[in-house]
Amino acid sequence: MAPLLVIVVLQIVFHGISSQTVCSVEHDAACVAAVTSLYTNASAYWFGSAYATSCPADLQDTLLCMNAKRSRTSLLTRLMGDAATETSGFSFVVNVTYSTSPGTYEGCGRKVTIPMTTQRTFSIDPLDDNIYAPFDLREQPEVTWVADENALYTVVLYDAGIFFTHALYVNVAGGRLQGGETAKSYFSPQTIKSYFGPASPVDRVNPYVWIVFEQPTSLNATDVTAFYNNQTTANKGSMYLDMLVTRFNLSGSYGFNVVKVTNDEYAAVLVRGMKFHNRCPHYYGQWLGDYIGQRGGLPSLTSPFDLSISVDVTFTASSITYEACCTEEKNGPVNVTLDYRNSGTLKTVETRNTPNIKLVPTEILQAPANTLKDKQYTLIMYDPTPELNKTKQNSYVHWMIVNIRGTNITSGDEVYDWLLPMTSTLTQLYLFALFEQTTSVNVSSAKSYSRDGCHEFVSNRCEYRAGDFIRANQLSLVGLRYLKIVPGTYRQFISYSEAKLQSMDDACKGTRGYANPCPTSGSEKMTSSAIFVSLLTAAVAYMSKRK
Repeated sequence: MAPLLVIVVLQIVFHGISSQTVCSVEHDAACVAAVTSLYTNASAYWFGSAYATSCPADLQDTLLCMNAKRSRTSLLTRLMGDAATETSGFSFVVNVTYSTSPGTYEGCGRKVTIPMTTQRTFSIDPLDDNIYAPFDLREQPEVTWVADENALYTVVLYDAGIFFTHALYVNVAGGRLQGGETAKSYFSPQTIKSYFGPASPVDRVNPYVWIVFEQPTSLNATDVTAFYNNQTTANKGSMYLDMLVTRFNLSGSYGFNVVKVTNDEYAAVLVRGMKFHNRCPHYYGQWLGDYIGQRGGLPSLTSPFDLSISVDVTFTASSITYEACCTEEKNGPVNVTLDYRNSGTLKTVETRNTPNIKLVPTEILQAPANTLKDKQYTLIMYDPTPELNKTKQNSYVHWMIVNIRGTNITSGDEVYDWLLPMTSTLTQLYLFALFEQTTSVNVSSAKSYSRDGCHEFVSNRCEYRAGDFIRANQLSLVGLRYLKIVPGTYRQFISYSEAKLQSMDDACKGTRGYANPCPTSGSEKMTSSAIFVSLLTAAVAYMSKRK
């Protein structure tokens, strides 16, 4: 498992200093008037007048600039349609109160911990400067409004940027929605889509709108569900709110509030899991750059690491039984993938076979094999630990493939075959580094950057000048994966039995149950379980004497 990185995440990311607005204390007539002005403002958000500048023609097919309705430049038109000009239906500002608490979640190949000491509660002001992280909005908030007696309401959380529905409830009574329940116990709302917190896939500020429509009558939840499903199927996941308004005659009084949200690692994991976008390389490179920097940095790699591809690594192996330091060891079958869901720590024995590599680019709306088909890559798995905090390049290469075409790792030329990691400490830095090439790399030349006269087990792999190789071939770092190995008995076994890096005495020094020659029980050497039973028996005998 990658190191548990405890990071201080500001629960509200401020752009400038948050100021008091007319909506800060009370949602009165002055607040409604100010929000109405925001409602029709075509320069308030990224899809308005700023779109042409921030999204030139060459970016308009990317996720950052995806805008299915470019003619809709204000919140009013995003919500109510291209021709919408009338704001008289908007009559109140909805009260939205979120609560957030400490938590640890699986980030992009690492654990992220939010170190708050108490739960926080905050209300949304549609006019202030606060920009929120998706992690803070992961739980459904309390949504309240001044309701007409006996009226029923439709409540929606809507991504006005990409027309995506994050929550949809109908027949809500009592002017309150909290956890899918209303203040009046005699009537429960129908859930069309359960709350799914804002999860902006890209790094920009995007408006999410809580909107409450007064219904003219009770709605048939089955009809609404069918409409929603048909809309999202026809529009690649989107539902246009004006279509919902028209279909169910929600054109009377309504109110809303706006939450401004950016991207965070919590959202990046959610969105990659949906196979919509992969922003994980950005966060993984950010974390790994900081981690390496804290250890003194590397002459071969210069941070910050601006990554665009995830290097997912899968190890597979069958069961194995081997004898290490006079003890019979068994390891079951292996099938583990290190990706955005798994930062796992592996044992040496689990990495004994050449791994399978999957390259996942940022843009994953189409198959990675198509996205990267015209690219050429070099993949190096190396141990740069000896050069941490040094200027001298002094790495060990464990695997190298050059001239990889697209995502097919086997299409490349193997410079060094797979050499399993042989660490004796938890702090060893094993890196899978993926580089984009500008031209073909010569295999023989790639080997010339190592020192001659290495130990036979690491022949031509030691004191490798990775930085010189990278610069000479004009390679650009695009992907990284940190492999953390826990020392184990298999390392001892390989080091003296196959690699001949140590004598058996040196490799097994201090290991319980080891002696030279190995102890026997009858004609059998001791197993791990036998050693455990022996130690347990001795411990019980010792405690009995003390009594």
